[in-house]
This record gives sequence, C-alpha cells and structure tokens, in this order.
Amino acid sequence: MMKGKLFWSMLMLIVIVLTVSGAIAYSNIKYAQEGTVQVVTRWGAIERIYSPSDGWFTTLAPGRKSYEVNVKSFTESAAVRVTSKDNAALQVEISVTAYTDPAKVADYVRKYGFSEDERHRRRSEILKGIVQTEARNSFADFGAYEIYANQELIQKRILESLRPQIGSQLILVTESVQIGNPDFLDDRVEAAASGVVANEKQKQAEEARLEAAKVAAQTKQIEAQTFANPALLEIKKLELQLEIERARSEGIKSHQGPLTIMYGQPGVQLQVPAR
Repeated sequence: MMKGKLFWSMLMLIVIVLTVSGAIAYSNIKYAQEGTVQVVTRWGAIERIYSPSDGWFTTLAPGRKSYEVNVKSFTESAAVRVTSKDNAALQVEISVTAYTDPAKVADYVRKYGFSEDERHRRRSEILKGIVQTEARNSFADFGAYEIYANQELIQKRILESLRPQIGSQLILVTESVQIGNPDFLDDRVEAAASGVVANEKQKQAEEARLEAAKVAAQTKQIEAQTFANPALLEIKKLELQLEIERARSEGIKSHQGPLTIMYGQPGVQLQVPAR
C-alpha cells in the first residue's frame, strides 16, 4: 500500500517537474518578427543579433536576455520657428521619415540603450534639435516673399543637410523630409507672399501661352510656304513616292489591295498595285 502511494507521489512530482520545465523552456523560446530584430546579450554584452530569417532561438542559458529593436520606417514631426532672410518670423512643421539601419543595430543599441522607450525618447530629442538647426539655416537663405515659391528647393536642402547628420548621430537611414505650409506670424506678410506666388504663376502661364502661339504661327507659316510653292509640293510628292517604293521593295506583308495616296487636290493620285 505504502509503495503504491509512493509510486503515485513520485509520478506526480515528475509530471509537475516536466510541466514546469517545459513551460520555462517554452517561455524562453524567442524569434524576430518582420520589421524587427532581436538583440541577444550574455551578462549585459551583445552576443548576437537575430533577424526573422534566422528562425527561433532560446534565452534559457544563464545570463542570456533578448531585446526587440524595431527597424521599420517611422515618421517624426516637429514644429519649428525660423526667420526669413529679411527677418520675417514664421512657423512650419517638418516631418522626417527614417528607419534604423539593420546593419548597425548593435551600435544603435550601445549608444541609446536596450529599452525601446528610452531609445525613442533620446532619438526624438536629438532629431528635433537637428531639424530645428537645419530648418533655420535653409529658410534664412530666402526672403519672405520667396519662401512660398521655393518650398520644394528648401525641402530638398533640408533633406540633403539632415541625411548625413541623422546617419552619423542617430544611426538612422533617412527616407524623406516633408515641410508643411509656412505660417508667418504676421498675416500681412503671408498675404503678400501668397500674392507674389500667384503673380508668378500667372506670369508663367502667360509666357507658356505666348510660346505656344509662336510655335503655332511658325508651323502655319511653314505649311503655307510648302504648299503655296509648286516646286516644294512636287518635292513632297517625290518624297512620298520614294517612301512607297521603299516599302514595296521591303514588302508590305500586312497590306491587302492597292495602295492609294491622295494629295488633297482633285485628280492628283498615286496608285500602286498590290502584288
């Protein structure tokens, strides 16, 4: 009787031990999901970085831990205060889209820590400071009335100046920079600047219409000269006949029946019999 109870007690203990061990082992099985990597450390030192293609791994060994790092694109926005070349104050929102360089994750974590919240907080502070500086430099090269008309150029300059700094300081790859609508603190300046842009667009539209009219006039003049001069008309006929003969010599396989060319004048036709 005692042996039977002892047997069942031992069996129950073994089951409990196996269950607990299995649960512990399962909880230590890790893998990196798409858009992330797993940084594995051993006693605080980076041991290996796992990507989704590496499959699963375990942190069951003593002193082994893993930390997830997001390498997907993110967008950070900052409202910055800047001044134009002629000291007109304005506010504009600048958005930066970037991602953590997967090839430099170890350096990124060493610099900004294993905690995602801490990394993002420090990253945001530095990024906003860099954006403020480069925005101030870029807008300062243009007068108040030039800013609206040169937003694309300003945006490009900010991107070019931010990219190397974000790469070296934040270990991020910059994808794009977008600037919002500049908001001048003095509404009179904003209204005048908008008027300048409208006038410039009107000027460009008028210039385009003038150029189109010139081209159309030249085209009509050439056509009139060509068809008013019998010699030129005869040359056109010969050119057409030459093209027809060249086509005949090469073979017009897709054509069925006779080929007829009409020059627009009654009685003037050129007909080539089909083979």
